[in-house]
Amino acid sequence: MKNSSSGSSLKAILPPTATGLGIVALWEGYTRGFDIDPLLLPSPTAVLSFLFANLQLFLKHSISTLSVISGGFAMGALCGLSLGVAMHASSLVRRASYPWLVASQMVPIPAIAPILLLWLGFTIWPKLIVVALICFFPVAVNTVDGLRQIDRECIDLLKTFKASKRQLLLFAALPAALPAVFSGFRVAMALAVIAAVFGEWVGARSGLGQLMLAYNNQTRTDGLFAAVGVLATLGIGLFFLVGWLERKLLPWRRLTENSESP
Repeated sequence: MKNSSSGSSLKAILPPTATGLGIVALWEGYTRGFDIDPLLLPSPTAVLSFLFANLQLFLKHSISTLSVISGGFAMGALCGLSLGVAMHASSLVRRASYPWLVASQMVPIPAIAPILLLWLGFTIWPKLIVVALICFFPVAVNTVDGLRQIDRECIDLLKTFKASKRQLLLFAALPAALPAVFSGFRVAMALAVIAAVFGEWVGARSGLGQLMLAYNNQTRTDGLFAAVGVLATLGIGLFFLVGWLERKLLPWRRLTENSESP
């Protein structure tokens, strides 16, 4: 069993790894073979060299960005989950909230970052709120959709045991909705990384977004590429962290997928 699981893990990891290494090799060969100006496109080795030469600086700014991402994601996920549950529990809340939930996404959230900065100043709160507002929508919508996928036979069975509405929600609706909720978490986490950079671009004293602006103003293209690479690595790691938590917290889903796979 262990060998089969490790073999499947290798099958999942090897193709994207090989693709990434191939792209980097082509990039390196292109910049060297055609003698591309480093100000336009630095080579991967130049980017890595700059990154390792300034590793402490990148680490410091990465921690700042990570705190914004994690804090804003937690706020947005909690609010989205709470609203999704409330909309499922009350048709009045659903009718009153759903149109406004959709309308909230018609407003470009990064565009209100300067207003938040004006209201709250150069603190972490404008950045946290920008991230939370972007994370809020996918979690709320996926929670509502997941709660609709409840097994009616399970509901009928619990009702025969005189289960209350609260018990139906806790023991039937929420467990059935968790896969959809985690799908919303994954989407929200991917968007949280982008939102954090937008927030840092508007007003921040630290963070990878602020570092990107600084290197752009200095025309340090190697530093700019290094910051983008660190940000992308951070985002990929957080995305897979949510997936790992899902596998740990929902073991029955993994067993179901394994039983259905040929």
